[in-house]
Amino acid sequence: MNQAQASAAATSEATPETLKAVVIGREQDAIEAVRAALSAQPHDCELIHASDPANVVSPEQVGTIALYGLVCPAETDSARRALALLRNLAGDAPILLFVTAEAGLDAVQAVAEGAWDLCPLDDASTLNRRVAQAMEIGHSRLARHDLGQRLVHSQRRLDVLLSQGEDARASLIDGRIVDASPAFARLLGLADVADANGLDLLDAVAEHERGRVEEAIAQVAREHTDTSMVFDLATREGRRQPVRALFQPGVDESGGRQRVSAVFQASDQGRAPIANAPQRPLHDGRMALHKVLAHTDARSPERVPGLIFVATDGISTLQDRMGLAQSDLVLQELGLFLLENLRGEDRVFRFGAGEYVLLVERHSSREIAESAERLHQMLSEEIFGDERHSATLSASVAHIPLVAGGAHSADQRLRMVMDAAYDLRAEGGNACRACETSEAEQADPAADAEQWVPRLQQALVRDRFSLAYQGITSLAGDSQPYFDCLLRYVDDRGALVRPGEFLGAAEQAGLMPEIDRWVARRAIAVIDQQRAKDAHITLFVKLSAATLSDADAFVAALREAVRERAIPRHQLILSLREDDVRAQTHAARALARTLDEDGFRVALTHYGSTPKAIQVLDNLPAAFIKLAPDFARQVLGGNEDGQLGAIIANARERRIPLIAEQIEDANSMARLWQAGVNYVQGHFIQEPDTEALAHTENRLR
Repeated sequence: MNQAQASAAATSEATPETLKAVVIGREQDAIEAVRAALSAQPHDCELIHASDPANVVSPEQVGTIALYGLVCPAETDSARRALALLRNLAGDAPILLFVTAEAGLDAVQAVAEGAWDLCPLDDASTLNRRVAQAMEIGHSRLARHDLGQRLVHSQRRLDVLLSQGEDARASLIDGRIVDASPAFARLLGLADVADANGLDLLDAVAEHERGRVEEAIAQVAREHTDTSMVFDLATREGRRQPVRALFQPGVDESGGRQRVSAVFQASDQGRAPIANAPQRPLHDGRMALHKVLAHTDARSPERVPGLIFVATDGISTLQDRMGLAQSDLVLQELGLFLLENLRGEDRVFRFGAGEYVLLVERHSSREIAESAERLHQMLSEEIFGDERHSATLSASVAHIPLVAGGAHSADQRLRMVMDAAYDLRAEGGNACRACETSEAEQADPAADAEQWVPRLQQALVRDRFSLAYQGITSLAGDSQPYFDCLLRYVDDRGALVRPGEFLGAAEQAGLMPEIDRWVARRAIAVIDQQRAKDAHITLFVKLSAATLSDADAFVAALREAVRERAIPRHQLILSLREDDVRAQTHAARALARTLDEDGFRVALTHYGSTPKAIQVLDNLPAAFIKLAPDFARQVLGGNEDGQLGAIIANARERRIPLIAEQIEDANSMARLWQAGVNYVQGHFIQEPDTEALAHTENRLR
């Protein structure tokens, strides 16, 4: 049995895991004192010791950590930095600061820096009591998290079991629901039949299906004939539920009005058939998908359709371990899990036991790949089943875009993506892979740019851009909120399109200077709006190479914007790429000097991308430096070269803070801090978010 099959078949009896406590410190006597205090606790606890913050804990251990501790360094700044780093790692877990007479922080300072409490190492009684209190808090926190997971699993299991029960029935009078059955109310996500009666059925139908459903009901009433159809309901929880509906004519005996009887069943397109119940042939999902694929060319021109095939690994082993009935319930939960994680107009089709095809729409092939990889990761972290029988599942996932006019038809691509997943499973499973596409099938860049240019021109006129914000986190405890502004285009559906999809077209069309001015004006407005809410933020705004050639227009627009909104100018930081600065040295130097004289700050990004990076700083007043991503990877890989060391030393000498981007885990933060990096930014710290400033506003109040 390979590793993926073993993972898929693993079952457990819902026993509590051993709790873990992470303690950082170099003094062995202090560590042993903490170990003794932990051994006296009623819960089984494992001590994870690290002499420094690097490699403190692996990501898979975080869910069982009840307590974080730090043996306080004697030097105050070192203590602050270490505690700040640990605070970022710990999340909402309690942090104990273990202190001696030489500790660099007192109790007030420790709590202000994020510690739960300060605990003297020379008082065994107090040490035991503080550790016991912190462990109880940590244990309760993990118990709440576990309870939340169990509730999710229980609800999913309940959904499976309810789908085996009676049909969901209701009657319609003038389109409104009467005499709803309990199963019908549950189908709508309602707890009480009374909440369903009186609703307009069309309000519960997915918006894109309403016209079709309304016409079908009208036809039943008009022609007194039965009709059946498949469509999507939109539940109160925001999920889509594919249903198969039978509408029949009737008469309201009390008032003589036209009545339509409706019977609903969960459609096989979205849910797996039920164990030991009459099942529809498995080709129902295939037939439904083939019909949909026949119309993929008619979909939105702004989106790329794609297929994601999910093939569960080790099904036979799972069935041997759990039995057919129990394993079938687990696989049905997998179908519900996929439904819960659909987005927008995505659809899911069941092909066989543990096999599903997702038809998705994204803005690019890259986003389809990201969705598939994210789904694969989420599935591997999920626990299916109940308290008596639970299982983790792994899957072989393959994905492919559906390119209009490509060398392969949609049906051929379906076979390609299925074969790719089966090959993955034969190789051991638990992996995600893209299907290769030929060069002839790639989109024409010139045609794509031609489509984007009028959209971008209209976006500038009609304000169809938006900003997302990603936080920049201090590793030394700086509480000033910094955010990077990330441009988004708002499409006709209100969805946000990432700049990688349209900036190339904007550059070719000469629109970048105007876009840069739009972003700067919007950033100034946001800073002003946040000041009115007593949230004092600092925003980074990227400037393109084209703006260096049009600097006068940019400076004029900037000055006009700050005349209208009198913000503290140091709260706006304009970012220039190092290679752009080297390519246009005179223009970049002049713009940076003007911005500095006007009270704005300048940052250098992708710094270190050229061999003579240090020379750039001699004539540019940079307030921040963002390292090139390759340098951050060097630090994390432990293979720093002389150039990186020189850059860090030079930045320290000039007192210019360093920022590392694309940080994806807590251990990276620790290593970068040790290397001399001051700030970090990345998806681990915060995903780009249009609502990020609202979170900051609430935190600062």
